[in-house]
Amino acid sequence: MKKLVAKGAKRPYWEYVDKPAHKLRDEFVALLDEEHPEQFYQSYIEKNTRLVPREFVQNHGIHFDLVLRKLSFGADYKSDFAYLSKSSDDWNCVLVEIESPGARFFKDESNEFHKDFLKAIQQINIWRAWFLEPTNKAGFADNTVGLIRVPLNRNPTHPKFVLVHGRRSEYGRSPIRRRLIAAQEVDDLKILTFDSLAESLHTKHDLYVGARRNEYIEIVSDVFLNESMFSWMEPEQIRIGKRLKASALAARDQWFHYNGDNDLAMEVALPRVRLRSLT
Repeated sequence: MKKLVAKGAKRPYWEYVDKPAHKLRDEFVALLDEEHPEQFYQSYIEKNTRLVPREFVQNHGIHFDLVLRKLSFGADYKSDFAYLSKSSDDWNCVLVEIESPGARFFKDESNEFHKDFLKAIQQINIWRAWFLEPTNKAGFADNTVGLIRVPLNRNPTHPKFVLVHGRRSEYGRSPIRRRLIAAQEVDDLKILTFDSLAESLHTKHDLYVGARRNEYIEIVSDVFLNESMFSWMEPEQIRIGKRLKASALAARDQWFHYNGDNDLAMEVALPRVRLRSLT
């Protein structure tokens, strides 16, 4: 439970907001209208993580407030974003595929699916088929995301999929088209438009952005947001930059997680966390 701060005190580190919700929404929607390449929106979302989808989030939220960028799995697959979310019983591992705002759902003057959408759905189906092999699923849970799947690492992990594709204007006024898209959603797949990422931003918080390396998680974010990662992971399995370390130290008077020895977890962990090479 996050402690409260008296009125007039400095803003708690966990309430960090880079820009007001309305400003972020207007800026993002304007960029959608410009129809940049997919990588442009990937980079923008990484810098403005309140835009990351929150689908399949369970009662403990996004685990460690951490989203992994370009997570590889299998020999050839890579999700644009990935995050874990746990309950007391299990984990959801959410893999996000983003296309582009200009990607089409339907052919012109038709309710027949466009090749853009069919290709995107096929990509998700290929991922799903890979996870249907029990050894692939177990290896992913224990190895690919094993470093961050703590505590409760013995609880089962369920892959979930989110596709971010196109704009709502292509089907929003057509009940038939809406139903056709809804029919493609199943229990483990949610289909979103880019417009939907900008909704309810005032209810969302920022996330760490990380990258999975062979032996550690590299955190590319510069702002301290959450202690849990440092409290539960082995500190040697985390790399951070100088700015993030400075941000954490600046919030020292607000640290509140304790370890089993009744020491502040950050006091113990931060000196052992290594700096990444590009800080």
